[in-house]
Amino acid sequence: MGAVRRAEDVLRGRRGMLERAAADLAPGQLERVRQLLERWSEGSKRELAELLGEERARRLMRDLGIE
Repeated sequence: MGAVRRAEDVLRGRRGMLERAAADLAPGQLERVRQLLERWSEGSKRELAELLGEERARRLMRDLGIE
């Protein structure tokens, strides 16, 4: 069973990690991903996949340790 994370915990200590993991994103996309992660909820995985594509979203979540 997966752990449930609070929205405020998703990016705690991970901002630099996010910027390195998402270095290939356009600046606008990076900001949208950052906003999405700051308000993380049940539907956020789906929204992230719609924004980045399944594989990139999965890789980003793995790199950030949130999946």
